[in-house]
Amino acid sequence: MQKDTKLLFGIIAVILLAFVGFSSFFVVEVGSVGVRINILSGQTQSFPQGTYFKLPVIHKVVNYDVKTQKQEINADSASKDLQAVRAKIVVNFRPVYNKVNDIHIKIGKDYFIKVIYPAIQEVSKTAISKLPVENIIVERENLRTAIEQNLRKKIEEYNITIENVNIVDIQFTAEFNRVVEEKQIEEQKVKKIQYQRMQAEEEKKRVILLAEAEAQKQKLLRDSSNQTVINLKWIEKWDGHLPKYMLGDKSHGMFMMPNEKD
Repeated sequence: MQKDTKLLFGIIAVILLAFVGFSSFFVVEVGSVGVRINILSGQTQSFPQGTYFKLPVIHKVVNYDVKTQKQEINADSASKDLQAVRAKIVVNFRPVYNKVNDIHIKIGKDYFIKVIYPAIQEVSKTAISKLPVENIIVERENLRTAIEQNLRKKIEEYNITIENVNIVDIQFTAEFNRVVEEKQIEEQKVKKIQYQRMQAEEEKKRVILLAEAEAQKQKLLRDSSNQTVINLKWIEKWDGHLPKYMLGDKSHGMFMMPNEKD
């Protein structure tokens, strides 16, 4: 009986020692930073990747991902002319590697919800409110740059790096989309009318040029059609035989010669 009891206690002791042994170490994976917290004193310390010692029960460890992270956010705003605008924004960010302990103390692991999300809502509302709704699409790149720069300034004090911001979609109200579509249709009609007017002007110019050319041609013909030119052209075509014209069977014959005086 005593042997069985000793054996039982021995097994329990081995299990406890194994538990304590395994619980006395923690591993920080690649791309992470571990924060070791003393639950009695509240003291914290951060550790890069590797294996480290901790006291079972006394210490707990919180791991932070320090790789680039991506979040997509819908930001509802109003344009300068008070039109509703919804921008779908993608932000890439990461906590500063050697400032994770400060982040844990001041904000906590849910720093995105506490800090980044409200900051994006604020800076996007401010940037969009400066533009009339019709200019938002045209100024999309400038809008993205403004949101990214202002977000960086606002977040850097929290030891979080904003790598880049992208606007992946912009939506307007159905009423505004209808107005824009109608406006585009009207603009197409105006462009068509302008094109037809331009074609008519070009045709008018063409007709005038043809008329002027014909008038010039007729003038040149009139200027060149004197008697001397006519005689020369007659001589050029003459085959050397005098023309004869006979009238009746026994009437006088008549022939015509060029007028030498002419």
